[in-house]
Amino acid sequence: MKEEKTRIYLIDILRGILIIYVVYYHFMYDLNDILGYNIPYLYSKWFSTIRDVMSGSLIFISGISCNFSRNNIKRGARTILFALALSIVTLVVMPEQTIIFGILHLLGIMMVIYGVIQLAVDGGRKEKYTDRGMSTRAVLMCLFIFLFVFSKDIYYGYVRLASLTLNLPKALYGSFPMYIMGFAGPYVSADYYPIIPWGFLFLAGAMVGYVFNREGLPKLFYKNFCPPLAFIGRHTMFIYIVHQPILLGIFMLVNIIKG
Repeated sequence: MKEEKTRIYLIDILRGILIIYVVYYHFMYDLNDILGYNIPYLYSKWFSTIRDVMSGSLIFISGISCNFSRNNIKRGARTILFALALSIVTLVVMPEQTIIFGILHLLGIMMVIYGVIQLAVDGGRKEKYTDRGMSTRAVLMCLFIFLFVFSKDIYYGYVRLASLTLNLPKALYGSFPMYIMGFAGPYVSADYYPIIPWGFLFLAGAMVGYVFNREGLPKLFYKNFCPPLAFIGRHTMFIYIVHQPILLGIFMLVNIIKG
């Protein structure tokens, strides 16, 4: 009962909205890139911006959620295994749509990194909320958001701050480890969310989660005003893993019926 009273349903509801968008996006992506239907807006600037905002929000909230996990290392390792399985399946079934390093890979690695940081800082114990801790995390949150904005164009060979553009050495691009870090090379992933810049957004969320992990937030945070969305949000990982095979299965069945 205590868990139900203190559960922050607002996070579940937001996750529910975001995972519904992910399913919708992949539905449209499959129609366009796999089945050949022309969806002009899919790669438009405005829709790409929406995609980045929604994906970034999901990554940010995943960082927040790390503050409620008993064991982020274990949770991250499990997520990495799911991500590797997804890579293998896409390589075998749809080699042209292989996911080399997608959002699941990113989240799994960042969970492990944050879990290791927790162990190093406080031995894995739940840290008591303090004003000093709040101030420290506010500074770190601002730093991580700055690093995210500064490095968000790293794929293209440069970093930018306002009107200042710094071209990065070409030697950084080409190897697989650097590809995972964010220095895109000859590899092509159907879903690509490297550690830089997206890991900074995860860590910014983890800093915000420190505040969420205390009691006394506004009542809105604890109110389950949309149970269906909250339920979906509590099963985000499962939905993310199974929705693509289900969508592809439906499309294949439709083609067989039509054909």
